[in-house]
Amino acid sequence: MSGKAIYEVFFEHGEVRPDFKKEYISLWPGWLGKERLHLLDEVSEDEWLRFNRMLLAAFGAFRMGVVDHSHETVNFPPRPEPLLSDHQGSMEKDASQFSQFVIPALECVITEEWDYTYILWHRDIGALEAIKPLLSGARLQHFSD
Repeated sequence: MSGKAIYEVFFEHGEVRPDFKKEYISLWPGWLGKERLHLLDEVSEDEWLRFNRMLLAAFGAFRMGVVDHSHETVNFPPRPEPLLSDHQGSMEKDASQFSQFVIPALECVITEEWDYTYILWHRDIGALEAIKPLLSGARLQHFSD
């Protein structure tokens, strides 16, 4: 399947298709709420690097592509390291620079979001079950609404 065909399986008008469910991946086991928002300002570089550890583990375990919305395609890089940002670089990103990844075998998308959160977009629980060990290994939490 071509990168364009893969893109069309997961995206519609530049957005993840509406039939996907969301599972939030975070440093914390749930939403912080107003009383705990200060924790966002206290995230260390080591804590932030947990997300890179998760992504590296996912690239090692699965064929993982990077979404290119400008060309409506998914590209499969030979190495993931150039795609990862450092702590400081991530603080300076705007939403248009957030990374998005596709794991075709699990029929899921992983998107980088605000506030030290990624979203696992999936159609069935199998993708979440396959990703859980990678989250545990990176010491990340997950939850849904």
